[in-house]
Amino acid sequence: MSESIKATYHDLRDQWDALTDERREELLAEFEPDYVYNSEKIENAELTYAIVREIVDRGTVSGYTGDVLMLMETYNLKVSWELARRKLAEDPCLSEELVCQAQELVTMGTYSEKLLLADERPGTFKLGDYVGGPASVGIPAAEVPHAVGVLADDVNTYLEEGRRSLTIAAYLHAKLFDIHPFADGNGRTARLLMNGVLLAMGMPPIVVHAQNHAAYHAALDVFHLEGDLEPLKRLLMTESVLTWEGLL
Repeated sequence: MSESIKATYHDLRDQWDALTDERREELLAEFEPDYVYNSEKIENAELTYAIVREIVDRGTVSGYTGDVLMLMETYNLKVSWELARRKLAEDPCLSEELVCQAQELVTMGTYSEKLLLADERPGTFKLGDYVGGPASVGIPAAEVPHAVGVLADDVNTYLEEGRRSLTIAAYLHAKLFDIHPFADGNGRTARLLMNGVLLAMGMPPIVVHAQNHAAYHAALDVFHLEGDLEPLKRLLMTESVLTWEGLL
């Protein structure tokens, strides 16, 4: 990993630590629309930043005649972000219930007719053996509850020890995406929970920028194929610098 990127990232973390609570909240308010925009833009290239600003600022959009599903998914990201922040601030503990609740908010009202007819529902683990991403990741449905439980236990062990490490958040993201526990919304849920855990550790959250989605998915594929987390950690450090350098 580039030493300059590591040094810049750690300097950024030090600056974040030095902020007052009031200033940190102001910056998180500025972070929210960028996070919502890019997390949905990775999934939907038609999204515009202007639409996101209306949704985040006012909870509605005027004069829109496009894809309603895209609007619902974007609004869901706003609502789920607010939930994850509150839940993990109150109790910095990952659980199967929280993972399912996060995914339910990310995908509420957006499941396709095909998924609904297959008895798939937001907030519940997948029934079919769905896979996703360029590398077709995803474990069999029957193995999902155990795998998510083990992942939650692993993450909580580090949280309980009071560790503050990008590795923890990167591993949560990569492993949850690798398990692919839901019929839909796995990437958005992984990015949401990763950022919730970063905040719970007292670290700045990260925008995974849509224009870097190819490198992002490549890093997830390396973890899936080789178990190597370093490419994702390197990408997240770079994205964190891009997220906050201008603001801090």
